[in-house]
Amino acid sequence: MKKNKVKVRICLGTACFVQGGADLLLYNDFLDPEILAECEIEGCSCLEQCKVGGGQAPFVEINGKIYDGVTQDVFCRLLEEAVKE
Repeated sequence: MKKNKVKVRICLGTACFVQGGADLLLYNDFLDPEILAECEIEGCSCLEQCKVGGGQAPFVEINGKIYDGVTQDVFCRLLEEAVKE
């Protein structure tokens, strides 16, 4: 049985974009190709987390769970963990 790909959405709302979300869109430059092959990554206009006061930008959603303050290092770790699940 084939495993489903990890679904990833990177918030590109204004706060997220300027606080590092734009850098996360360069994922091809820093993600392991084997991890990348197991993920479907897309940018989205807004995850609406700033509105609810749910943490620090940039926000990333991985398989429906929201993460805040995501740096490139954290992004790599989160995706590696998600792929292993």
